[in-house]
Amino acid sequence: MNPQTWWFVIRASGLVAYALVGVTVVGGLLLSTRLLGRRPPPDWMLDWHRFVGGLSLVFTVLHLLSLLIDDYIEFSLVDLFVPFVATWRPVALALGILAFYMAVAVQVTSLVRDRMPAGWWRRVHHLSVPLFVLATAHLLLAGTDAGHPLVLATVGGLSAMIVLLLWFRLPAPIGTAEPARRD
Repeated sequence: MNPQTWWFVIRASGLVAYALVGVTVVGGLLLSTRLLGRRPPPDWMLDWHRFVGGLSLVFTVLHLLSLLIDDYIEFSLVDLFVPFVATWRPVALALGILAFYMAVAVQVTSLVRDRMPAGWWRRVHHLSVPLFVLATAHLLLAGTDAGHPLVLATVGGLSAMIVLLLWFRLPAPIGTAEPARRD
């Protein structure tokens, strides 16, 4: 086996996980805005959102396992699961660790959504946006491909879509019942 195989798996799984997180947040914001119309969205769209969200967690776990297997930096379990412990880029890794914990919280609460109060589920689900911000910072600070034009275009495109959709999703001004119209 090529000694760099795990290095390529680390990079690829991290980039794919990041893109899937971004696409999941975009999909969730599309589901929660009225941009798709007033009628309820098709069931397949919600299923797609859940599937892509779960897939992002699978690729994140692959990213973490690859980091454990690769012997170039030799990360320990503690390095990968306790923020600010690692000696290699501790802030960048801490941001990734916190993003991972948020992703787990969002996914687990989504699986048990029917057994928890809607308000609690919504509060935890709102962690998706800070999760994306932390994942973006982790990618830009720790990713060896952070300067690649395709990576920068992906980060910029996903970030722009999320900011635009958040603008549509912002709460209504005080004293109004409907969300602010942004035409």
